[in-house]
Amino acid sequence: MSTRTSLAPSTPVRLLAPLAVALALAACGNPAPPDDEETMDPQPGDVLEVVPSLARLEVINNAAASQTFTVELVKPSGNRFDVSSRVRWTLGDPLIGSFAGSVFTARGGSAGVSLASAQLETLTGTASIEVFVKGVRVGPGAPPNAPDLFVAGTLDPAQSPEIAYPPDQAIVPRNLGDLEVHWRDAFSHDLFEISMLNDHVDLKVYVGGTGATGWSAFQTAEWYAASMGGREITVNVRATRVASPATFGAATPRVLKLTNNDLEGGLYYWAATAAGGAPYGIFRHDFGNPGSPAEPVYTTTEAGRCVACHALSRDGERMTVVWDGGDGSSTMLDVSTRTPMIPVGQQYWNFATYSPDGSRLVTSRQGTLTVRDGATGLPMGPAVPAGGFSTHPDFSPLGNLLAFTRTASTAGNPDWYFQGGQIMTIPYDPVAGTWGTPTPIITGNGNNYYPSISPDGRWVMFNRSTEDAYDDNSAELWVARIDGTDARKLDLANVQAGMTNSWPRWAPFRSTWGPPGQEEELYWITWSTKRDYGVRLVGVRRPQLWMSPFFPGRAAAATDPTAPAFRLPFQDILSNNHIAQWTEVVVPIGRIKVTGGKAEAGSGEVQRP
Repeated sequence: MSTRTSLAPSTPVRLLAPLAVALALAACGNPAPPDDEETMDPQPGDVLEVVPSLARLEVINNAAASQTFTVELVKPSGNRFDVSSRVRWTLGDPLIGSFAGSVFTARGGSAGVSLASAQLETLTGTASIEVFVKGVRVGPGAPPNAPDLFVAGTLDPAQSPEIAYPPDQAIVPRNLGDLEVHWRDAFSHDLFEISMLNDHVDLKVYVGGTGATGWSAFQTAEWYAASMGGREITVNVRATRVASPATFGAATPRVLKLTNNDLEGGLYYWAATAAGGAPYGIFRHDFGNPGSPAEPVYTTTEAGRCVACHALSRDGERMTVVWDGGDGSSTMLDVSTRTPMIPVGQQYWNFATYSPDGSRLVTSRQGTLTVRDGATGLPMGPAVPAGGFSTHPDFSPLGNLLAFTRTASTAGNPDWYFQGGQIMTIPYDPVAGTWGTPTPIITGNGNNYYPSISPDGRWVMFNRSTEDAYDDNSAELWVARIDGTDARKLDLANVQAGMTNSWPRWAPFRSTWGPPGQEEELYWITWSTKRDYGVRLVGVRRPQLWMSPFFPGRAAAATDPTAPAFRLPFQDILSNNHIAQWTEVVVPIGRIKVTGGKAEAGSGEVQRP
């Protein structure tokens, strides 16, 4: 009996003891931890949480501000694991700052609210980053303590300067690039504070000055911070005297409204003259490079002669030009190499337009519209059956229609000098390459010319004057539906009579303006005008390029579809600028093109057919 009693329980006791301990621990709420690698890998039901969920940073006078984020992998059980070192960060606005690991740093390149996203495999966690930018810059002629002089003073409404530029309530693209502020002052102030303010930006520049007028420019970085900081920018000018700063005057503020997105594409224009013997000819600006000056493309330096009228293919690959003025020899350029594709003296035309796919080119000379090969510029078929002396062709971006100007009088008329112009359209079949019957859509009420069809194909913009279509002081901008109905003058864009508002053209892309849920569709329009520019061009009558939005919805509702116009800031203020032609793509000059296995001269970018 004793032997049986002592040996029987020995084996069961050794097997059950560990199980009993485990059950006891489980009863106390402390489960054994699973394998570490398995725990920290995302599993179905896991979420990624970013702490803090909202970070507010203030960049003052370009002093960077930083915030460290923690990213946690949260299990359905509630367990949390720090995975900050394993996530990849992206920002809704890359200019607002950057991440180094999980440390975000804002440097003032942009302002406002941006979404920061942390990604771990298929999981994403987000946080909002709100950046405020404040800055004080003491510019030329201002004493170092200029900001303090305004703090100590009191406002005197009887000493208010007046803002001469920008216009109040202008609507501008966010990537305008820079901004000049002009003012008039009748109170002998010698210190001026110019500011841009909105929900997230407070930027001030101080400059000295004497006399009745003055101006100053914000830098590109300052503009971009302000343009991203809200839906509007309020521009202020205050003025005082350094020797007696007890009082100051303040101008009535001007408000600029900002579009929801950037302006895309490139603009090529003709600078007819330049000061000091500088090159003149065709220049361009890439709206993808805000703040950059206009780039010479084909000027007296490259061509060795005058270059004037021009047109661009939609892809930016080819440009037609006319040498030595009206009725001069014409050619087509490979934009990337600036190589003429037609020798001097072989082809002649004045105005030109490419079909949307670039396969056809329609040119005008002495009242005839000629169809040409879009790749070579050589004639390839009968003239467009326009039914009379015709010029100023413009292809619809939809490729189904050509607009042009026709005049009944042909005696001695060149393409640019006539009266009684009508706006015509003619259908085009791009597959068959055939033309329909021309139809007059705008007739009478003066001289109608320079038609331009909107990117959506629904509107035609044109000039109307009481003169001869050449540099007309009475030229004004008009618009109508593509069938000629609902024609109306663009009063806000024209400003007033006598401005030589000529060569209206559409930017190629659609944009929007307005808060979420209330966005309005808009297209940008440009033209050449001899209006005053703030205090820098007053009574000079020098043509410059200006821009305004065009709202199709407002046009359809029979209200003015434009807004107060603004001057494009990249152009030389000393040159006479005309014929702003648009392209969707700005082709780099000097790139390498590979065609048929043979490389052409360039500087590095390789393109294959």
